[in-house]
Amino acid sequence: MEVHSHTHTPRKKWTHYFWEFFMLFLAVTLGFFVENQREHYIEKQRVKQYARALSYDLGKDTANMHYILGRITTIIKTTDSLSHYMKARQWRQIRNIDLFVLSSLDRYPAYRWSRATLEQIKNSGSLRYFDELIVRKISSYDALSHHMDEDHRNDEEMANRATTIKNQLINTDYPDEFFNGLYINTDSMLKTKYFIDYSINDSLRLLTRDPSSLRIFLNEKLTLRRNLRGRVIELTGLIADAKELIFKLKEVYHLSERNPLEK
Repeated sequence: MEVHSHTHTPRKKWTHYFWEFFMLFLAVTLGFFVENQREHYIEKQRVKQYARALSYDLGKDTANMHYILGRITTIIKTTDSLSHYMKARQWRQIRNIDLFVLSSLDRYPAYRWSRATLEQIKNSGSLRYFDELIVRKISSYDALSHHMDEDHRNDEEMANRATTIKNQLINTDYPDEFFNGLYINTDSMLKTKYFIDYSINDSLRLLTRDPSSLRIFLNEKLTLRRNLRGRVIELTGLIADAKELIFKLKEVYHLSERNPLEK
């Protein structure tokens, strides 16, 4: 009778299992680390792209604010001229054409904010990846720009009230050629040869010479001017904030290229 002997596999030492566990743990940890680094790199690149786009948008905002600031400054100057003109004359000496010229520019265009990138940043939750100081500056700029929109709506309402009174005082039946010429150099229009020659043959008269109506009209214009002086301060500050934010974005995220819209 043949006897079969059983082959016994030697038991593995505990150190063998330890190294197997360690190598598995190391592989998982390294994989997690590599994936985390990859995601961190992607986030970093995404934030840099957002920063570049936001810097460009802020440059466009700055250019638009400079334009509006120029318009507001012109309105303030023409209102100063209107006030000086009306206070320096008796009511019967005030001419229709003079008031028409000095009151034609009374409003500025709505702001054209470039908010696409900022809205994308907020909606995607990417704002949390930005530098904390930059986040505060972005939030402050966003809030102030919306405040300026509200200011514009208020100024429009005030300008509309002044226009309603103006239409009861001034005959505006002038040709388009003359009307368009006012926007070339409104503040000094009364001194140009073109205006002097045109006004000699002007036959249009004020719709009323009632002193109270004229005074109310001037008051509305002066109230609007007071508001617009506040806008100058707000816009100047907001332009400075936008430029500082552009500088910080370029400094923190190493954006070397210069925005062609920056002044």
